[in-house]
Amino acid sequence: MATKVKEATGKKAAATKKVEVFLQYDAKEIDIDAIVAEAKAAFKAEMGRKAIKTCKVYLKPQEGAAYFVINEDYTGKIVL
Repeated sequence: MATKVKEATGKKAAATKKVEVFLQYDAKEIDIDAIVAEAKAAFKAEMGRKAIKTCKVYLKPQEGAAYFVINEDYTGKIVL
């Protein structure tokens, strides 16, 4: 989440353009944005043009999986 904050001089601070988050474990690196995109693609493939209102992703590296819930009722699993 990027927010602009006023500095003491009254100027606005530059907002962060892009945040990248990675999960590193067992000599692997997982791009969290790619996992979210894959979850949304799975939803769109099955549900068509239905809007995505919420998307929750649960990473379970010990299981080698990411589980997701979209719109509180569509669930799935992604192998990491």
